[in-house]
This record gives sequence, structure tokens and C-alpha cells, in this order.
Amino acid sequence: MENMLYKAYLKESETFRWFDSLDNESLKQILLSTWYSVLWNPLNVDESLVAFYGHLIDARSVVRFIKMLKMRLVHCDTYAWAIPNDEAICTLVKHSPIVEIGAGRGYWAGLAASAGASIIAFDSNPPTKQGVNNWHRQPGTFFDVSKADLDIVRLYSDRTLFLCWPPHGSDVALRTIQNYKGKTVIYVGDDGHVSSGTPEFYKKMSTYFTLVQVVQIPKWPGIDDRLEVWQREGYSVAVNI
Repeated sequence: MENMLYKAYLKESETFRWFDSLDNESLKQILLSTWYSVLWNPLNVDESLVAFYGHLIDARSVVRFIKMLKMRLVHCDTYAWAIPNDEAICTLVKHSPIVEIGAGRGYWAGLAASAGASIIAFDSNPPTKQGVNNWHRQPGTFFDVSKADLDIVRLYSDRTLFLCWPPHGSDVALRTIQNYKGKTVIYVGDDGHVSSGTPEFYKKMSTYFTLVQVVQIPKWPGIDDRLEVWQREGYSVAVNI
């Protein structure tokens, strides 16, 4: 299975790197000012941005950047909300066998399986039909994603739990780890404040698990996600029901 999402990201990575030095507030300001400049002065974008910032801004790069942010949503819907690289997939293989909860299209699962991982994937609403999954509205999957509630994870304490971008502001991730009795959790997301999961989930992880590895993955602008490997303190193997 070819990592098409990573290739799509690499195609535009030069545009993204143009903004790497900006903090979140500066990024917000440049997006807002550019939006107004393009909206109200479509023929004088360069001049408007220079007037706003007081120095030359590469207006074409800014406009291209905004277009790529829009394309990000298309890529997320088509593939996955986080971008896997080789190191991330190899980490999944290393911690195989795996059970993924909230797998969406199964893009990460498909790549991991192609690389040699033993993985099973579940979602409460697999996107087998158009519109049944709010995060992946187009139909189709890259891997066999079975429909199941979160408590299915109770049956797989012998497998590493994989959570990739659980919905932000939702208790899905928190309830999943409360049901999971196994040793290792691999989580892709941030600390719950901006993009995925919740601060409560991340606090619970920090309380009962120890962070043992961080793998940097390609990031969309303004997103601080990464792959983290957590291991439970005082773990003893539980018997599956």
C-alpha cells in the first residue's frame, strides 16, 4: 500500500516550510490579513500586504498557503487526519499486534498491515456509505474496518491499543482507555487542547501510563501532533473474556 497522503504533503511541503518560523498568533494574523487583502484588493495583494506588515511579503506564497490549508481538509477526509511517515509505521509494526479504535477509513491500519503488522480496526461508524461518518464523508476504506462500540477494546488486552486523532472535545479517547486493560497505548495527536482528544484524556494517560517514546510525524501548519508510545505502570497480563 502506497502512502499517498505523505506524498501529497511532500508536494506542498516547501509552501508550508515558508511559515515554519511563525508562532500561532503570527500565523493567525497573516491568514486574517491575507484573507481581507484578497477579498477587498484582489488586484493589489502584494501592495496591501506590504502596507499591512511594513515589509515585503511573498503574496503568492501566502495565497498558495491558504489554498493548501483548504486542501488539507480534502486530504483528511480522503485519507486520515494525521500524516504517517516510515518511522511511525515502523513503530506500529514493532508494537504489533494492535487493535485500533476509531479507525475511520483504516488508512494507518492499511499501511501498518502492508508493512507486516498484525492489526484489527474498529470504528463506531465505518465510512462504508457516504455521509455515515462525520470525519470521512466519502465512502470507502483502505483496510477492513469493523463496526463496534468502544467497549470492544476490553476483549483485546493482549494487543497494543492504537488511537489516531480521536475527536477533539469528545470523551471517546477517555472512555476507550478506561475500557482498555492492556499494557501499551500508541496515540497520535496533541495534548488535547487544540486538535484531538481532550485535556482530561491526556491527564488520565499521564496518570496511569508512562510516555516511553515520541515519534515526530509530518505536521499540517498550526497542528502540533506526533505519535506517542505509552506503557501502563505496574502492568500484569489480563485474560481476555
